[in-house]
Amino acid sequence: MKFFAPTVIKVTLFCGLICDYNLFIFEFMPPTSSQPNVLLIRLSAIGDIVMASGLPSSIKTALPNAKVTWLVEQPYVGLVQHHPFVDEVISWPKNEWRALGKKRAYWSLVKSILAFRKQLRARGFTHAIDAQGLLKSAFLAFLSGAKNRIGFNSKEHSQRFLTNAIDKPISDQISSEYRFLSAHLGATSYALNIEMGEQATLQLRQTLQVMSVKGEYIVLAPFTTRPQKHWPIAHWKQLITLIRQHCSYPIVILGGPTDSCDAQSLTFDTSDVYSLAGHATLSESAVAVKQSRAFIGVDTGLTHMAVAYVLPTIALFGSTCPYTYTDNDNTHVLYKDLACAPCKRKPSCNGAFDCMALISPEAVFNTVKEYL
Repeated sequence: MKFFAPTVIKVTLFCGLICDYNLFIFEFMPPTSSQPNVLLIRLSAIGDIVMASGLPSSIKTALPNAKVTWLVEQPYVGLVQHHPFVDEVISWPKNEWRALGKKRAYWSLVKSILAFRKQLRARGFTHAIDAQGLLKSAFLAFLSGAKNRIGFNSKEHSQRFLTNAIDKPISDQISSEYRFLSAHLGATSYALNIEMGEQATLQLRQTLQVMSVKGEYIVLAPFTTRPQKHWPIAHWKQLITLIRQHCSYPIVILGGPTDSCDAQSLTFDTSDVYSLAGHATLSESAVAVKQSRAFIGVDTGLTHMAVAYVLPTIALFGSTCPYTYTDNDNTHVLYKDLACAPCKRKPSCNGAFDCMALISPEAVFNTVKEYL
């Protein structure tokens, strides 16, 4: 967490430790309840929240009658607020803390942390589950006051804030670390669960009507956070041409506001190709994925959603480890197992990104055409 400079970490740790002994401010813990009251911490990002979406039901299986509260960053609240097994959602004020840290307004930062700590402890959590495995998430588990704090060992030594820490497994199964955590809690099953609510469905319907998108459509998700995970734009254009020669389904391109120009460029050469990048909210994009006939995307959160929705999904992996086993038999992972792959965040190809470029448009089309 970049804004947590060493000085800020010392301030926050001092604040939390002192508060635990009631020497900094005087407050009483709420009465202990026999009902398990669980704080689930998975703050970001889209893909990881999708992967962790099976935890609330697992928690309620392992801890009968448990109340589950999900702590998440504000931009991702919409991904969890309609979850059928989540009783409450709390937004972590990350941006406020970051701004105060950058301004070196440490006293104001301490007061903000204390206020948030009070908000958490007023709920009387019995368990805090750190599904993120970072220092910031484990510290938030510590702030919650939960007696049982469960999570992962990490390179950041976040386990010092936990009472029960486990190692992450090495597996090619989707959501492997969250499935392992679920089993550690005592649950015997794990199922991804993403729900967006009626409002997002209505908003998407209106957006599609304005853009004259009718009937079933194919979704493309070409964009993600790192360039080494992108498939070349020229490949996407060729794939669109191949699809259009084969069928007449509209093609909908998803992405964020920063992707709008590249997304729009994919609509120029072929009819019935529409860009929603920058024109649809995250919740609307999720609904668009759910309602699509088939989905093609890179290693990004929307692709993991398509897998969760049990759609025909073609997932393009390169610099990151692919999952090869999912609960969706219609998932097809295309991956070139090069000597340098997966490089993750340290590409050694000087921007050639061969691992992605070598996945041909013809290979992708031949995989998806059986669903068209």
